[in-house]
Amino acid sequence: MTIHRPLWHRTVAKKRLPGLPCPQCTPGKLKLVKDGLSVREPKYSSEWRDKHWDDWEPDHNVERWSAEMRCDEPGCGEIVHMIGDVEVVQAELDLPDGKTVWGLEDVLRIQAVFPAPALFRLSENVPRPVAKELGVAFRMYWTDTAACVARLRTAVERLLDDQGVPTEKTTKKGKILRMDLKERIDAFASGAVHADQLQGLRVIGNLGTHGGDDVTSEDLFDAVDVLEFVVTGIYDTKVINAKAAKLKGKTKGA
Repeated sequence: MTIHRPLWHRTVAKKRLPGLPCPQCTPGKLKLVKDGLSVREPKYSSEWRDKHWDDWEPDHNVERWSAEMRCDEPGCGEIVHMIGDVEVVQAELDLPDGKTVWGLEDVLRIQAVFPAPALFRLSENVPRPVAKELGVAFRMYWTDTAACVARLRTAVERLLDDQGVPTEKTTKKGKILRMDLKERIDAFASGAVHADQLQGLRVIGNLGTHGGDDVTSEDLFDAVDVLEFVVTGIYDTKVINAKAAKLKGKTKGA
């Protein structure tokens, strides 16, 4: 199942905070609690505006915000906090007469979410070391795209550890060398269905490790889609196949 990308925008209108999935329960969605949004301007910003009003522009404003969200499942009620700053952007604005016009709009830029919702759901079959790295990646999504992708790469490393893939190799001369991620993936998935997928995650993860602007949000979402497919294929398919075999066994002699 691919990620619903519009839901994960980092900039949102003040009245449209995203209904992200609850990080605690499966069916729940996060909703803003009544009066849960607070926007404040620091004193230094307001004083500068008062002193330099003739030079002031809307995008000179500095504002911080926080929002309290709550899971809409009555039996859960998880509390999630968002924080960020306010950005001024050009947007289509709705007029009272129903028409629209281009103008400036304040939008909320999300800088952090805690506890962070999962970019994709993890089943109980995913081992803790893999799930832990994915949890860090999900938190990093809101702060640093490159760092998030780099953490997805680390999750691939933990996946290979769990599958018993060696980290070292012995040369013909008997020297022990550390295997890089490409070699480990080749050892695990040579000719297998996940080989190209894992190598793709390795490449984009390497770019994330080096930082910079080489990794886009679309790259990140693609990586999330691929990793979800791989994780599901490795950890959940085996369980589904076992259940199918159990059902098939019941038909014998029927």
